[in-house]
Amino acid sequence: MGFELAVLILKIEHYRNDLYSLISNNNLTDPNVVSCSQKLDKLLTRYEQMRPYIQQSAA
Repeated sequence: MGFELAVLILKIEHYRNDLYSLISNNNLTDPNVVSCSQKLDKLLTRYEQMRPYIQQSAA
């Protein structure tokens, strides 16, 4: 799970940076902003689902 977690965190950082850039140049309702935000939401949801397993393996 370590590799999967690392990849997930990198994707989250990537989409977060993309979203900041998109927001600085577009309206919040712009389709590109909404799409990026939805992708980031899915990644963050996946991370939250993994948290119990991350905490168990760290203990």
